[in-house]
Amino acid sequence: MNSFGRLLREKSIIFVTIGCCIAFALISPRFLSIDNVTAISRQIVPIGLIALGQFFVVVSGNIDLSMGMGSVFFAIVLGVIFGLSGGVGLGVVAVIICSLALGFFNGYLVAKLKLPAFITTLATLFIAQGLSGLIIPRGQQIFLVGDFFRVVGAGKFAGIYLSFLFLVLLFAAAYFVYNHTRWGSYVIAIGNNEQNAKLAGINTELVKIGIFMFSALCSGLAGIMLSTRMGFVQPGLDGNGLLLDGIAAIIIGGTLILGGRGTIGGAFWGLLFIGVINNALNLLNVEDVWHLVFKGLVILFALGINWIVWQSRQVESH
Repeated sequence: MNSFGRLLREKSIIFVTIGCCIAFALISPRFLSIDNVTAISRQIVPIGLIALGQFFVVVSGNIDLSMGMGSVFFAIVLGVIFGLSGGVGLGVVAVIICSLALGFFNGYLVAKLKLPAFITTLATLFIAQGLSGLIIPRGQQIFLVGDFFRVVGAGKFAGIYLSFLFLVLLFAAAYFVYNHTRWGSYVIAIGNNEQNAKLAGINTELVKIGIFMFSALCSGLAGIMLSTRMGFVQPGLDGNGLLLDGIAAIIIGGTLILGGRGTIGGAFWGLLFIGVINNALNLLNVEDVWHLVFKGLVILFALGINWIVWQSRQVESH
């Protein structure tokens, strides 16, 4: 009975997600249609990339607020270079280089100069948002056409969107790194106690810079996926909405906001839950303001559950 109770506490997001799917299917028969399910898989890709990068940052005991607006900025970089040169490859390379540079900048300030991650990434959020408006004046758009944008944005294999398959493969690779490599154990060690990690011989500064570089790279990939899905880029896109959904996904999936604990599987289930909720609310024509209210309540509920689980683990370990 105790093991069942522990399973129910720690894997509650699975039961909640399945329960929501059943409830929404009863309310709207269209919800579980093949077209709608595949639409959900496509919609969650940018959020999933943000969530994956944010997962490692949060487990290490930090946060990266620049990811959402960063993805919009990187999408604009891709669009501008494509518009000027007509070359997609050059634009993708530029996005990768720019994202890694941003991640190194954030990581250096946090790891080397000991600046708070919250303030540092808040500042780079504003920088990314401002640069987006400088590169493309507000109200203007750059349309993205060609085989690359069509295949990446809407291509399918065996009825499944290629972008979703890419996300699943990236989560699988992250699962291996997090659970079966030293780097993954270093991330957890830093999140639990950075000073102890240093005493254990871990180069915490180098690991933290790597974490922020991976986070920014995920933001860059999210920008690419976002631009291919929309077919155009413009300033003023809601990057912060992506960020909040990504953070919500990992918290709902059981990642401890204080750092040191979380699972890739839980983050993925949290992502599916956010995708189901977003889609269902749109399908039921719920007003946008109530979307935010509902998400806020869900996050508070998830935080409460996570805190109870964490406290129960503390009690069991003593």
